[in-house]
Amino acid sequence: MKPLHLNLAARPYRDHGPFTIVASAALAVIALLAYVNIDTYLRYKSETKTTAVKIEQLERQIDEEKNLTESANQRTRSIDVKLLGRQISFANARLAERAFSWSELLDRLEHVLPDDVRILSVSPTFSKEGLVRLNLSCAGKKDDSMLRTLDALIHDARFVAPFPSGETKGEHEYQFIINVDYKPTIMRVLE
Repeated sequence: MKPLHLNLAARPYRDHGPFTIVASAALAVIALLAYVNIDTYLRYKSETKTTAVKIEQLERQIDEEKNLTESANQRTRSIDVKLLGRQISFANARLAERAFSWSELLDRLEHVLPDDVRILSVSPTFSKEGLVRLNLSCAGKKDDSMLRTLDALIHDARFVAPFPSGETKGEHEYQFIINVDYKPTIMRVLE
C-alpha cells in the first residue's frame, strides 16, 4: 500500500531552506577566500616591486664592487713585489744605520779597550737580526795588544765572537784588525 500524502497546494511544496543556507554560507566563504587571494596578490605585487628595485640596486652595487675589485687586482698584479721588497730592505737598512748610536758604541769601546790601544777605523755592517758587524782597525804599543783587546771584547756582553783578521808590525806600533759582532742597546731587526 501506498502512504497517503495530503498535499492541498496547487503546486507541490519543496523546502529549499537548508539548501539556501548551505549555498549562502559556501558563497560567503568563496567570497572571503577570493578577497584574501586578491589582497595577497596585490600585497605581493607591491612588495615584490620594492624588493625588485632593491635587488636591482644591490646587483648594480655588486657589479660596481666587482669592477673595483678587478681594477685593484690588476693594479696589485702590476706591482713588482721583488723590487718593492729590495727597496724596503734598502730603506730599512738606511734607517737602521741612521738610528745607530755611534756615541754608545764609542763609549762602550772606550771602556772595553785596553789603555794602550787606539782605534784607527771602525766599519759597521748591519745584519738583519739587529747585530752590527764591526771591523775594528786598531793600533797598540805592545805586541800583546791584540790578545788583550780580544780578551776584553770576549768578557763584555755587548760584543760577540771577536776574531782577528789581520796584523802588521811596524817600527813603533803594532796594528791589527778584529771583526766582532756588537749588540746595541736598541737592536733594530730588519725585515
